[in-house]
Amino acid sequence: MSGKKSRAALRDFLLEAEPEDAAGPADARAEALVALGREDGEVLATIGQMFAGTALPGDAARVSRLLRVRAEIHKEWRDARDSFLAIGRALLSLDEILTRPEMQRLRQGSERLLPFSDATATQLRQIARAVESGRLPYDQCPGSYGTAYQITLLNERQLRVARARGLLRPDVTRREIFQLRRELAQADEAAPPPNRIDRAALREERNRLAGRRERLAAELAAVDLRLRQIADLLDEAPDDAAEA
Repeated sequence: MSGKKSRAALRDFLLEAEPEDAAGPADARAEALVALGREDGEVLATIGQMFAGTALPGDAARVSRLLRVRAEIHKEWRDARDSFLAIGRALLSLDEILTRPEMQRLRQGSERLLPFSDATATQLRQIARAVESGRLPYDQCPGSYGTAYQITLLNERQLRVARARGLLRPDVTRREIFQLRRELAQADEAAPPPNRIDRAALREERNRLAGRRERLAAELAAVDLRLRQIADLLDEAPDDAAEA
C-alpha cells in the first residue's frame, strides 16, 4: 500500500469515526488532518506493524492522538537541537571577548556561572563548530547533544562510512554511532596501517648489510694487497726493452 493511499484511507476513517456533535469536532479533526498531512506511509505502516493484534490500529481517535503526540515530540526534539546549538554558538562567541587566561578561568568555574559543567560546555562548543563548518550538516544533526557529540568524534574515514550507511540523520542513536566506532576501530587493529615500521625486519636488514660490508671490506683489502704485490714485482723485474 502506498503512503498516499494510507493517508487517504486513515483520513476517511477519522472523518467517519468522529461524531459531528463531539466537543470541538472541527478543531480536533483539523488537528488530526494536519498531523496526518505530515506523515507518510511508512509511519502509518509502522503503527500497524507495532500494534498488530491490538485494537489500536482500528481506533481512529487513538491513532490520531498517537500521531499528534508523535508530531509534538518531534517538534520538541527539533527545538532541543536548536537550543543546544544556540548555546554552543553562544559559548563560541565568548572567544571573541575573553583572553585565553580568562577563558581558562571560565572553564574552571563553569558551574558557578552556567547551568552545566565545563565538559558539557566543551561538547556543545564542538557540536556548534562542526555544524557551522558543515562537517555535520544542520539537517542531519541529532536532537540529542550527546549523540551529536559522538558524531563529532568520528575521524574523516569514519565520517564517510557513517554517511554512506545513512547514520547521519536526526534520529540516529548514540548506540549506532558507538557500534560504528567500535567496528572500525577493530578493523584498524586487525589491519595495521601500511606506513607502520616493522622494526624486526629493519634489524634483520641492518645485520645483513653489515655482514656484506665486512665481506666487501675484506675483499677490498685483498685486492689492495695484490695490487701492491704486483707493483713490487714490476719494480724488481728488469725492463724487457732494456735487455733487448
